[in-house]
Amino acid sequence: MLAKGLSLGVDNRQIQTAVLAAPESDDPVVCPTDADELDAFREEFAGTTFWCGILLGGCGGQLLTRRGNVRVSHFAHFPDPEGLLPECGRRSRGVASADHLYVRAATQAWLRRQGHTPRYRYIDRDDVPVGSLVEIELDGRTLLLHMKPTTPPDWDAAQAGDIILGPGVQVDYRTLVRRGYVNRIKFVSEGNQRVMMLGTELPMMGTDWDFELADCTVDEHGRLITPVVTRLKAARAVAERASMPRPRSEKPEAPVQIGTLIRLINNAVQKEETTTVRELRDTAQLQVPRCEGQALEHLQHAIDDANDLLAEQDRVRRRLFASLDEAVRNGHVYKVTTLTPQVRELIQGDPVTTPQEAGILKTADTLLQETRQQAALKRQAADERRAAAAREWEERRAAEAQEQQAQRVTQVQERKARNGARGQVQSITGRLRRETLSAQQQKHLVEELVLAAKEAGDHLSEAEQHKVNEWVERITALEEPDTAEKTSPAAQPLRDAITDPVRLPDRLVPAVAAVRGALKKAARARTATNWNRLEQQLGSALPTLTSNERVQVLVQVDRSTASDEPLLSSLLAAGDPHFTYQHYRHVLTALGLDAPDNDEDLRDVVEADAEQVFTDWRFR
Repeated sequence: MLAKGLSLGVDNRQIQTAVLAAPESDDPVVCPTDADELDAFREEFAGTTFWCGILLGGCGGQLLTRRGNVRVSHFAHFPDPEGLLPECGRRSRGVASADHLYVRAATQAWLRRQGHTPRYRYIDRDDVPVGSLVEIELDGRTLLLHMKPTTPPDWDAAQAGDIILGPGVQVDYRTLVRRGYVNRIKFVSEGNQRVMMLGTELPMMGTDWDFELADCTVDEHGRLITPVVTRLKAARAVAERASMPRPRSEKPEAPVQIGTLIRLINNAVQKEETTTVRELRDTAQLQVPRCEGQALEHLQHAIDDANDLLAEQDRVRRRLFASLDEAVRNGHVYKVTTLTPQVRELIQGDPVTTPQEAGILKTADTLLQETRQQAALKRQAADERRAAAAREWEERRAAEAQEQQAQRVTQVQERKARNGARGQVQSITGRLRRETLSAQQQKHLVEELVLAAKEAGDHLSEAEQHKVNEWVERITALEEPDTAEKTSPAAQPLRDAITDPVRLPDRLVPAVAAVRGALKKAARARTATNWNRLEQQLGSALPTLTSNERVQVLVQVDRSTASDEPLLSSLLAAGDPHFTYQHYRHVLTALGLDAPDNDEDLRDVVEADAEQVFTDWRFR
């Protein structure tokens, strides 16, 4: 049934992505395009099924891997036994069509290390094609990833804690200026994997992709914080502090001065601006002796709130620096990578650091820099090893190809030489059989026959070798005294001589149909044959025939063959050279066709006709 399906409907779609194990799976995989890499891929996923995933926008049908010879290797749908391919609406079949599924593989462990519990949802609605939107729920907050430009972002959506855009999703300039920045996401291919990269787009500056996933965090509000966002927030904090109003040294009325100070303290505490809170707290403490009554009560309450915030910030600060110091001393690079951005974000609101804190930060930065340099050296070494391995493989493949080409040339030359020698054997035996020669001439021809037979080697059929041996024995017998009176080999009667075909006897009519059927079957199977094989296949349907009867049967087999088509009997000539030179010429002559006089030319014609028969009967 498989062959029928393939013949009725061939799947020409080139699909590079699939999912593993089930149609509903969100575990994507990319098919290698290189034919050699596909072999390793099949070995790696032996026993695993591939599917045209629902989350890829596919039909849910099972896929197979197809090795590319002219085109690249790819996934393809299993052929339908009835010849109908499955209805599939996938429009994007490249490696990027599964990027929304790689989001989970790239971010799940990263988010969990930050204390989040992510849950993933792939939006699939009539107005939102599957793969366009990915929601990541983080403890009540939501990261909304717009993967495709077909679905524009809703910047005022209340449920989205942060919106991240794919590389092709546009944002209008006013929105970008109003928000200050927009984070972006893209995937790049590394081997058969897709690797996530994060970036931040700023007005008039474009997108900065120059950082890794480990350099980024997601804060408690569900916002993605990249190094660019961290620097932008620090710059904003400095600008706000510079523009913040300060209590004037001289006030015409004390109640107005105290009220303004209290409002400033409460505003700074609410925004958690540590430096400003500390300065205003100190100013407020100087004003305590001047206050009394309700004003003093409100001022003291504001001072207490400021002290609570500063105490909490100091505890967090000490804990973070202590953890960072311990991670640096123990060489825990990943922990240092995670803590350093948190420490820098904390000190943006209170930039004054102690010498000890500055030393810890400097040591952490040095460790991270050395780690990145070592990682870069390792990547460079790995790239060099891969490049060297690729060059070695290419050189080895080129050498093997050159060696194989030389072997093929040698084999072709040897085969041509052996075929030429075989033709010489057949020509000499024909002369010995047909011509009246003297004993000396016969001896000279038999000597040439022996040399030609030796050169032909195993290219001679058993019948041809038997004839060579027979002529050698005859010449040997002629040279012996007691056989001098025997009849010359040239005078021996020829056995089973071929005569012109006459009307086919009735007993051979069934044999014509049987032989025609066997030759058609061999043509569809793209195999040559010989008369012994036909007798084994057909059994009693093909009685023992003389050479003349075989020629008559084959003439009737090809009597209905069109004039512009090769003969089915060419498959017998291709499978048995003895038949070619002794009988096939008679078949051609009886059908009114020309046959080359030269045996080698006739052999070339037979081989060409056999190949054409294979082509013509492939789909009959």
